[in-house]
Amino acid sequence: MTGHWVLLFLVIHTAVAYHGCEVNVTYANCTNRNLTEIPETLPGNIIVLDLSDNRITEIRDNAFVNQNNLEMLYLRKNYINIIQDDAFIGLESLKILSLAENNLKPMIYSEKIFSYLQNLEELYLQRNLHSPDFRIPLCSESICKYPDTSFSLLQNLKVLSMDLCAKSDFGIGFLNLTILQKLTFDFCLACTLSNETFYNFRNSNITDLSLSRCWQYKAESTIDTRILQPFPNLKWLDLSFSYFTLKNALNLLRPFQNKSMELINLHRVSIGIYGIDKNSFKITVTKDMMKYLKTICVKTLILSYNGIVDANPNSLFVYDHPECFENVILSANSMSFQFSEQLMEIIQFSVAVKNLKLFDYSYVPGNFLNKRFILPPKLEIPTVENSGRSSIEREPAALNFTFFLPQNLESLRLSHVMTQVLLYTIVLKNTGQLKFVDLSYFQIATFPNIFLTEEPEIEYLDISGIDSNLYAGKNFIKHFRKVETIVIRDANLDTSLQFGKNVFVYLRNYTKDLDVSRNHLANLPLTFRLVSNLARMNMSRNSFRHFPKALVLIESLSVIDISYNKLFTLDDETRTWLDFLAEKRQLFLFLKENEFSCTCSNRFFIKWIFTTKVILDGNRNYSCYLDDQSRTSTTWVYSRYHDLYSHCDAIVWMRVGVICIMSSFLLIGSSAIVYQFRWRMAYFCYRKLKAKYLNNYQKEDFKYDVFIAYAFDSEKWLITTLVPKLEKEWGLCVCVKDRDFPAGADRTDTVISGIRNSKSVIFIITPAFSKRQWGRFEIEMAKYEMFAKQRRQKKIIVIMKNGTKIEEVPFEFSLIWKDVTLINWPDENISTENVWYDLKLQIS
Repeated sequence: MTGHWVLLFLVIHTAVAYHGCEVNVTYANCTNRNLTEIPETLPGNIIVLDLSDNRITEIRDNAFVNQNNLEMLYLRKNYINIIQDDAFIGLESLKILSLAENNLKPMIYSEKIFSYLQNLEELYLQRNLHSPDFRIPLCSESICKYPDTSFSLLQNLKVLSMDLCAKSDFGIGFLNLTILQKLTFDFCLACTLSNETFYNFRNSNITDLSLSRCWQYKAESTIDTRILQPFPNLKWLDLSFSYFTLKNALNLLRPFQNKSMELINLHRVSIGIYGIDKNSFKITVTKDMMKYLKTICVKTLILSYNGIVDANPNSLFVYDHPECFENVILSANSMSFQFSEQLMEIIQFSVAVKNLKLFDYSYVPGNFLNKRFILPPKLEIPTVENSGRSSIEREPAALNFTFFLPQNLESLRLSHVMTQVLLYTIVLKNTGQLKFVDLSYFQIATFPNIFLTEEPEIEYLDISGIDSNLYAGKNFIKHFRKVETIVIRDANLDTSLQFGKNVFVYLRNYTKDLDVSRNHLANLPLTFRLVSNLARMNMSRNSFRHFPKALVLIESLSVIDISYNKLFTLDDETRTWLDFLAEKRQLFLFLKENEFSCTCSNRFFIKWIFTTKVILDGNRNYSCYLDDQSRTSTTWVYSRYHDLYSHCDAIVWMRVGVICIMSSFLLIGSSAIVYQFRWRMAYFCYRKLKAKYLNNYQKEDFKYDVFIAYAFDSEKWLITTLVPKLEKEWGLCVCVKDRDFPAGADRTDTVISGIRNSKSVIFIITPAFSKRQWGRFEIEMAKYEMFAKQRRQKKIIVIMKNGTKIEEVPFEFSLIWKDVTLINWPDENISTENVWYDLKLQIS
């Protein structure tokens, strides 16, 4: 079969049109051309002809008489309901024929229809039995007889895919299909099956049987265990979505006991239908149900989504040949193995399945945590607290557990499991082969300390949905070090970081793909800079107001998703870094659904969106807000860039003038004599400052590293905590007004001088700060110095303290949000490790 598909690639690039078809010498592509008949003018040297997705209703005699070289013919998804006797004359070389998804009923095939296709190897006739709603029972007493005389001519057929009628009769002509290997019933309307249904396939060498989606099957308490007896050489068996009941499906395995198989797929063979209990979805697996399966040496076993709620001893986990298992999938059942007998069987099973590579036990609502019950008045359910050890609801005992994983296990999936088992310590052995681990949304009251006796080479780890506060600080996170892909969505990372629990502390240069979406994050710890080979970073659906500085300088990034956050802008430093990366490689940046500003102060970012080489999402069109808070789009703004922003420089000079006027007012007080000269002084100040602003400053050293503006209600914290940290631990030179302003000096001059000669300005915003007379002057002066001294990289840092909310931050900062670093200082009872990191990063 592989050799046939290779022909699809042996085409010449020069294409010629024939009857609307695209012909590349040996391959004719006529798909989706609204053709109503077979084209007659196609070249005779075509090997592959695809006529799928057209409106052909009939294949007439001699339709392919000139296509003697044709080996593959595809007619799927048409409206064919008639095939004349000599339709396929001339196709003696045909190997593959697809007539799937048409209107062909089994009885229309004449005895002669396949007489010219004696070299055919693959025939696809599935999905021809159409019904408006095939889930509704369509069972009929009439027998559907397949034209066995037609099929008997296909003695080289290896693959047959067809529909299965409600009551099917495969005649003796099917005995001639002696080399048939794969039989698929893709559209199954079978209502009943018996030992005679497939009897005439007994001469075939079928190794692969798919009898899936038999939704109409009438479930009974028993089933004929000889139904599959005509397929003694079967290796692959797929019964998924065929509603036989799990008990009956397991009994169908009788012909294969003590044999070897590659796959047994019994996914969703149980379902409660129309209130009838014959096909229950609450199943306890018994030893008798497993009597055939336990004897089979099978590599892949799928029992998922069958309503299994319990397993008796010596049933589900006891096999004669456990060493044969490579993949076991038990997901989407309701088993909760909390009893000692079951746990012992599982432990013994895990040791015995020494070649197991994948184990999936996911989507298991074993036991809800923190259950609450609604009861009538004066009635209660006894619990541990009110009834002692004899309580109905006994508190689970805490365990220290050593578990031997199958020694070749590569993939372990335990996602969406709920349990009340208390595990203090888990020691896992035989972990050296683990590559894929999915523990997402595993609900457990306490996260155990996990120790691995062998260092695993895990490539993928998903711990989404597990509260990071449960495992942060425990031995478990040490195993993050060498994981390439880590997914930690919806894990309350914001609170664990706020309490000083850094789950990223062990990340190193092994990690290439990291997903921390849906975690309410507003910042990232500095330890991210150690993840030097990080290539893909997903930070979507968080609370970032600024691009995380911890990511800047990581030069290996190629995909960054920071969509659905609260970004106002990307500052100049971030844009420069992104452009640098885009020069080295393709860089994808996802920005949709943020809170971008399209004001004057953000105009350079708007221009960058449409000029950068970074590959952006959404056709570079994002929602943004104008000065009047009206909402628009970046595309609309950029198309009117000159008209909207031509006045922005004038606004900057107006702000300088306002600063000078305020300085004059504060300097001369309210004296009536001086009042008449204030505008002259302001104008002089404006001209002087404008001249300095236009001057090309040479780089010079600052006198101070930090200037601090504060109010009386933060003075104690400033003196006892902040200043000692900055000066004694970090070795910075700090300017504090009450300590460093010269006695008797003019207040205006000292504020201007202190801010001008400081590299950074810290505003400690507390409830009392907004009431300070000098507070707004300090803000305006810092804003002015940021404009005038931008080559000196002055930074403004706002620390919100004493419960200050974002809406209480002075309005004057709103026009420069993109240049302000906002730090929400936690309360005294919460760890401040991360905010100290952020502050040091900004100052340094």
